[in-house]
Amino acid sequence: MRTLAANRAPANGEEGIMKIFSPALLGVLALSLLPALAQQTGRIHGRVINYTGQPQPAGLICLSTDNGVTVAHTFPVDSLGNYAGEAPAATYTLVYRMPDTPPSLWIDAINNITITAGKDLEQNDDMSRQAFIDELPDEQKKELENLKKQNAAAQGQEGLVKTINADLTIASQDLKESDTARTTAIRELGKTADATDIDAKAAAIKNSKCAEVESLMLKDLELIKESGLSADESTLWENLGRAQIGLKKFDEAEKSYKQILAIQTASGKPNPAAQAFANAGLGEIYARTGNAPEAAKAFDLATQLDPSHAAQFLKNEALAFLQTGDAEAQVAAADKAIKADPRDALAYYIKANGLLKKSGVDLAAKHYDVPPGCAEAYQKYLSLTPNGPYAAEAQAMLRRASKGTTAAK
Repeated sequence: MRTLAANRAPANGEEGIMKIFSPALLGVLALSLLPALAQQTGRIHGRVINYTGQPQPAGLICLSTDNGVTVAHTFPVDSLGNYAGEAPAATYTLVYRMPDTPPSLWIDAINNITITAGKDLEQNDDMSRQAFIDELPDEQKKELENLKKQNAAAQGQEGLVKTINADLTIASQDLKESDTARTTAIRELGKTADATDIDAKAAAIKNSKCAEVESLMLKDLELIKESGLSADESTLWENLGRAQIGLKKFDEAEKSYKQILAIQTASGKPNPAAQAFANAGLGEIYARTGNAPEAAKAFDLATQLDPSHAAQFLKNEALAFLQTGDAEAQVAAADKAIKADPRDALAYYIKANGLLKKSGVDLAAKHYDVPPGCAEAYQKYLSLTPNGPYAAEAQAMLRRASKGTTAAK
């Protein structure tokens, strides 16, 4: 804290100088001086910044015309470090004090501050300037250096978090587009395009989107590892697992989902939703690698952990078995999905498709008998989504059916 000279005492006779005027004359004099004084008043405002570079949320700004010896005007500093006020036009020394700073001491002073009549002067007191810091005690200088290092680390982590959040936004969109790859392929190629061409186009879209997600998530996980940032990485691992399944990297995907379960267990407060999605991911892997019993077990555990997403998990189970050709497991999973959400059109298509495959009919024949429940499931699919991605296939199946159904119009 810095010291000012003691306030001087009034010169001889100063305290009685006003006695030469009568009360009436004083009133006239005061009135006549008001316009002149008003014209000579200016405004000053600014912010006080402490030596760490942050706003100083308390204290007083004082103006002095005699190098701080006598305080002429005082303005409080608010919680954001701001101050403002008016003073007669003059050149001052600006002094900053804390509320408990003794009158003979000060924390900072800036000389030659000129207030001009009718003007507003912005004058900040920035104690993070080098000249002020140079006069700090060594202990405070050391504290400041440590604080700067901490702030730099915090800013680095803030930048890392922004990068990861941006990547998560991209990954979310990519995975959505991967899930709707077939619909996109049909839209781009046309509904009458050859099924092989549609499948190839859908696969290309899916691979492209999943490859980008895999690259982003691996990069972000490595950044977190290098930075030492403390964060729940479950979302990154989940996105990575989904992308790896899309790329048919099933062994790597299994490790990603198991990493989520390990993170949740180690946290001491596992998140049921995160555990549910990890088990659903494992279920899809097991379904796609021919382990139907383990797949069903994993999906059932996912629905128990997070009932709010049961319909989604069970539909994914049915879809996985559809794509692997396990008709028995496909129908069983579709029935569970329909029970969870009777308005989900895809579950009805998966059921109908599975029943047809289970029946062993010759799908190349012009006419064939469909097994019980098959036509009804196809018709339910069409009633819920007449223009869905499997609508043409469902209509064709119904037209070929010779028993137990009504030909599609």
